Amino acid sequence: MEVQRKQINEIIMTPLPKPTIQQAVESLSDRDEFKAIVQFIRDERERFFADLRQCSETNDVMKIVGGVSTLDELLSLLTIENS
Repeated sequence: MEVQRKQINEIIMTPLPKPTIQQAVESLSDRDEFKAIVQFIRDERERFFADLRQCSETNDVMKIVGGVSTLDELLSLLTIENS
């Protein structure tokens, strides 16, 4: 009985191919929720630039620049225009 159950689970649990980031972005890009996330990332990037203007210490500048770089990388992955 246990062997049959395991065989049935193996048949039912056939792994689906994992989509690439580009495929996922293309399938989600028309959704309002996805657009809201991309816009939030853009807004945060702009906020980081505003914070950068107020920095007086090198360490703070480096932290903000790292954040901007990370957000830029996310935006390049999440926007089709850059594909």
